[in-house]
Amino acid sequence: MKSTVFILIFVLTLVTSCKSENKSELDLVTKTLPLHHKRVLILGNSITQHGHYVDFIEYYLRKQYTDNQLDIISIGLSGETISGTSEDQREYPRPNVRARLDSALAQIKPDIVIACYGMNDGNYNPIDPLRFQAYKDGILELKTKVDGIGAQLILMTPTVFDADPIADRVSKDGEKFDYWHPYYKYNEVLEAYANWLLSIETDDLRVIDLHHPLDSLLDDVKRIKSDSTFIPDGVHPNKIGHLYMAQTILNNLYPNIIIEHPASEIKRLEADSLYYFVSKRRELRSEGWRHYIGYIKNGDTVKSDDISSTKAEVQKIDIAIAQFM
Repeated sequence: MKSTVFILIFVLTLVTSCKSENKSELDLVTKTLPLHHKRVLILGNSITQHGHYVDFIEYYLRKQYTDNQLDIISIGLSGETISGTSEDQREYPRPNVRARLDSALAQIKPDIVIACYGMNDGNYNPIDPLRFQAYKDGILELKTKVDGIGAQLILMTPTVFDADPIADRVSKDGEKFDYWHPYYKYNEVLEAYANWLLSIETDDLRVIDLHHPLDSLLDDVKRIKSDSTFIPDGVHPNKIGHLYMAQTILNNLYPNIIIEHPASEIKRLEADSLYYFVSKRRELRSEGWRHYIGYIKNGDTVKSDDISSTKAEVQKIDIAIAQFM
């Protein structure tokens, strides 16, 4: 009888020990590879729809961690806000991510949601308390819904606005403001939005600061050459700007990945077949899922009832990618 009890205690101790070791290994993977072995959903506006920073992130993660599973779906939508606000002069309201959020969470079933909003949410006006509060409410609603499905939310502060390249069409105080005639100090509005996001960061809510690092980089390039920029239309980063974004995000999540000399690095990437297929895969998958989730823009409802064809095409690209890993 005593021997039976001893054996039972030994087995229970062994099982408990194995479970503890497995949990420790899982915690280590989660900490060191925060985007791997999970489904990641990226939400955002036109900068995310353009998607170059997502391409760069996925490329470096695939290149660095060839034996670890990566599953990123980005469904950025041009013109979108999280505040639900729009410029007074717009014929149609801006798309609001909250109109498609429930569907996105239900259909994609992410483990992690990364969101970058703010550029459109100030509506290219001077800072306005009502618009700012609507932005805060939208962010907090996003957090509630992501928490509700048991996923992790990672917020990114808005990128930067550069008035210099569009100095001939910015608006000053007292003039009318819209996307085509933005407030000349709109970057100050984005800074306020960024600072608020940083102020709500907790152990459970990670905030990656894009705004301040990009703002410093923009100052640096202008000190070298006053008319230099990586935001040629004042709002949308070019490819070097997207690489700066990816560099900042990876520095937060995977600090061991070092990206140097952006201009020459982009030339190298554009000649790399792995990068080509990663970019093609992201673009195909983004469009398929964006249409499958559905959205309303400029008075039109866009909705696809099929995602299987997208999945089939992605599988073909996965075969090509595997050859370069």
